[in-house]
Amino acid sequence: MDLRTAGAAPATKRRLDVMAAFDGLISVLNAIGTVWIFVLMVAINADVFSRFLFNAPISGVPLVVEMSIIAIVFLQISAALRGGRMTRSDVLIAKLLKQRPQLGFSLQAVYHATGVVLMAVLFIYSEPFLEKAWRRDTYAGLEGDFTLPVWPLKLLILIGAAVCTIQFARHVGIDFRTLRGMLRRERLESGAVAIPVLGTALVAFIFYALGAIFELSSVQVGLISVLFVLFLVYIGVHVGVALAALSFVCMWVIRDLTVAGKLLALAASESLQRYEFGVIPLFVLMGLLVSVSDIGKDTYDVANHAFRRVKAGLGMATVGANAVFAAVTGTSIASASVFTKVAVPEMLRLGYKPRFAVGVVAGSSVLGMLIPPSLLLILYGILSETSIGDLFIAGIVPGIVLAIAYCGLIWIMARRFPGHVAGPVTLDGRVASEMTWMEMSSKSLPIVLLIIVVLGGIYGGVFTATEAGGVGALGALLLTIIKRRLTWASLWRALTETGHVTAAICFLLISAHVYARMIAMTGIPNVMEAYIVGSGLGLAGLIVIYLVTLIVLGTILDAGSIMLITVPLAVPAMAVFNVDMIWFGIITIIAVEIGLLTPPLGLACFVIHNNLQDDRISIEDIFWGAAPFALTMVVVLILVTLVPKLATILL
Repeated sequence: MDLRTAGAAPATKRRLDVMAAFDGLISVLNAIGTVWIFVLMVAINADVFSRFLFNAPISGVPLVVEMSIIAIVFLQISAALRGGRMTRSDVLIAKLLKQRPQLGFSLQAVYHATGVVLMAVLFIYSEPFLEKAWRRDTYAGLEGDFTLPVWPLKLLILIGAAVCTIQFARHVGIDFRTLRGMLRRERLESGAVAIPVLGTALVAFIFYALGAIFELSSVQVGLISVLFVLFLVYIGVHVGVALAALSFVCMWVIRDLTVAGKLLALAASESLQRYEFGVIPLFVLMGLLVSVSDIGKDTYDVANHAFRRVKAGLGMATVGANAVFAAVTGTSIASASVFTKVAVPEMLRLGYKPRFAVGVVAGSSVLGMLIPPSLLLILYGILSETSIGDLFIAGIVPGIVLAIAYCGLIWIMARRFPGHVAGPVTLDGRVASEMTWMEMSSKSLPIVLLIIVVLGGIYGGVFTATEAGGVGALGALLLTIIKRRLTWASLWRALTETGHVTAAICFLLISAHVYARMIAMTGIPNVMEAYIVGSGLGLAGLIVIYLVTLIVLGTILDAGSIMLITVPLAVPAMAVFNVDMIWFGIITIIAVEIGLLTPPLGLACFVIHNNLQDDRISIEDIFWGAAPFALTMVVVLILVTLVPKLATILL
């Protein structure tokens, strides 16, 4: 018996036991956060109905919502990381992991190690805030009305940061074990170790040199940091980690380590303490429950029947169904996933060209981020400190205009370029649909009611956007129960997924808050204001540069990353001209969404390709199919830019 093997076995078993216990801890924290989301929905609905029916709002619900978002984030961020839900750009790293796996896993280990350092720093500088809250017995809320002790929330931040630090470290270990296994089977690739090591050393040296050698001004450090953010996000560092870590280092260079650490800890504990942040988990939950209920399929069936006598009507039906479905989902990715499975097989069966079928689904899926509720509108509202309810209302008309433009495009393609749409028999024929008015009504009623409740409630001033999310989530839950689509397993999956999405988005918002603080500290907004005024560039020129930048960035970065990087820079510049920030938000969303359809990233196109699993349709086919719809979005973007009233007419 080999003594080394005998000694290794107990050590391996102990390591596995420790990892199993750690996974159990993550699962427990995740479960608490999951239940908390459901309780949050119930509390908001209780407050709304109590106020509406009895004119007696429940004291403390807004405060509970404010503190709950932070709790949910740090309870579930480790589970989101473990499940691969933390946002990052896979354009480069995914290609490396596939084509040059040794280099890919080496770089990925460095990225995860950066996460270890960031979360460890957050833990270290958050500990004094817990000690202070405990020692002073600090409370939040209004004394005599409703108060909550602050220290449990600070404790959850510490626990979440500590567990996330360990989880990042586990990923580093997994990357190294995978790399070691490769090296046992094959030779070391050239640059597999040198590139990550030298790259990390070079980045560290550059930031050391900024403060110690070159003595650059704060503005110069800030401008260099923007370029580095773009670079780090593109190569695959988690977006939140890249923003927060780089901002921390820049603040360290500009001021000192203690100030940088305290600002990072303050962002984690206070940047999300706003009632408006409750819209994120509530609208995400509503969209997931709607997906469970098969409302998307029912909406498509109704639209298919309505357009059955129109040439290329099935394409228009897909656009119409996507527009309606967008009014309750909040995300383009959900629309792309649902209609890839519902619409594409039906269009292919009836003789439509594959490129046209996937192009229609890809193009119309972007309506999910423009027609409210929209996660990108929520993100913009938070970053720009603009009313989310007003943004929701402002997105309605441009969303309808874009849907009509898509239908016009399909009509023109069917008339002028029929060979690219379908065969003659398909275009000249009529779709067989014998749906009765009763069936149409029964399939349309659920989603129509949900839209009326959510958007009607906001537009009519009955409740806030956050309350609309709570009522909408409850409505979606009831509809799912009535349609007999809900099981305990599907409800738990929806709640867990909501927590993971919320944790990922809100971690980005924490990082964006740190990034915005760093940008303000460098003095870039003041320099930009002076430059714009002195250059005589004017609002029109600035808007053109901004929109072109967004569209170009859309070819290499995802929509959320683009907004997190650009909006904190653009908002102060727009303030010089007293720009309507609601209109500015709508044109920002449209420009950013064009990137969902453009290579090489084109996230909506990749979602369709992954869900389709059809060897006849390549990713290149999807990009070519989506190209006319991307050009149509550019036309609509120009229209809304030139006619701001389209975005503000309902306000």
